[in-house]
Amino acid sequence: MPETIITVFIYLPGETTAVPAGRFTHSSELGIGTFDYGQRYLKRPNALPVDPVALPLGVRPKEANVNEGLYGAFRDAAPDFWGRLVISYEMGVPPESISEIDYLLATNATRVGNLDFRNSPGETEPELNPPHFNQLHDIMEASIKIQSGEKIEKHLIHLLRQGTSMGGARPKCTVEWDNELWIAKFSGKGDSLNFPQIEYATIKLAARCGILTPEVQVVSVEGRDVFLTRRFDRKKSEKGWLRHGFISALSLMQWDELDRVKWDYPSIADMMRRYVSADDIRELYRRMVFNIMVRNTDDHPRNHGFLVQGDKISLSPAYDIVPSIARPGVGTTFDLAMGIGDEGRKANLKNAISRCGRFGLSKQETIQIINELKEVVSKWKEHFNKHGVSEKDIDALIPSFMIHGEFADIRL
Repeated sequence: MPETIITVFIYLPGETTAVPAGRFTHSSELGIGTFDYGQRYLKRPNALPVDPVALPLGVRPKEANVNEGLYGAFRDAAPDFWGRLVISYEMGVPPESISEIDYLLATNATRVGNLDFRNSPGETEPELNPPHFNQLHDIMEASIKIQSGEKIEKHLIHLLRQGTSMGGARPKCTVEWDNELWIAKFSGKGDSLNFPQIEYATIKLAARCGILTPEVQVVSVEGRDVFLTRRFDRKKSEKGWLRHGFISALSLMQWDELDRVKWDYPSIADMMRRYVSADDIRELYRRMVFNIMVRNTDDHPRNHGFLVQGDKISLSPAYDIVPSIARPGVGTTFDLAMGIGDEGRKANLKNAISRCGRFGLSKQETIQIINELKEVVSKWKEHFNKHGVSEKDIDALIPSFMIHGEFADIRL
């Protein structure tokens, strides 16, 4: 069977140049990958795992046989839907014709986390050269043309590619602004609502609910709103850009992306006990309840993340929280993307309370959290209006917040 061998690099704490950590061997035909740490790397006093869950130091690595043969941290560093669309457009081939290894190698220095993937140990350091904020208009025009299937000038696709490596389906790009890196998210083709403004208001609402969030802004570019969220895995230093490691909840659990039956909040809480603080586990519960209250049904395990800083793992700031649009008159029941409690994925507060002990919470503590969130989220209309969401969009979101009728039923 043909195999591809590439070198995995890691940016160690305080360093702006990556060092080779080991060799990744991948069979696209079998969907199996294996990784071996280099002996020189293991002798480093500051050596860290490239994946703290799947590939700890000093343990013979198991082969990766889920997610097309990619270890979790590797898959997190690879482009997702939008990034793959841009890469395939530049290559002039359909996205499905590009191998996982080629996607890993094609992604540039703006990829998430502290890993890099190169053909050989001696390959040169990729240049971190994302577009500047003042080029957002050109980037937006290029993203619209991609969605429409139109031809794009070579310099524009190159500009978009330089900053595209993050996950998700919506058009986005990493840009540099005021000595920081930001993810700029645009409206998609055919959007009837102003999603940049809605996402901004929702993240601000989450912050008011005591949820850790990144710095966010909305800016207008040629009359169109752009949502900006500051990247929490990068920090500018005198030496250059420092990188923090990152793994998603999918990688923490070592779940297959297609095996959605296993996806479950309490199971994530159980696993988190091995790696993070009790406060982080309680915060995950708060985020789960918030997702119920704002009807964020895109809460899959890749939309929950963890920062890896040295040998410490912590829950990352929340991201990709947007209310799902519900049709009026259809009913108020819905499911989240992951299991919640005794009723599986059913998005109601009774279900959220049913397994609160798995999060280290008593029933009394759980009711207190729910009441805190209820107090804030019940005023969502005023909050969204204050944060720039139009009356038309607020009216369209009303069916998404119909669950508030059950708040009065929560009792000790």
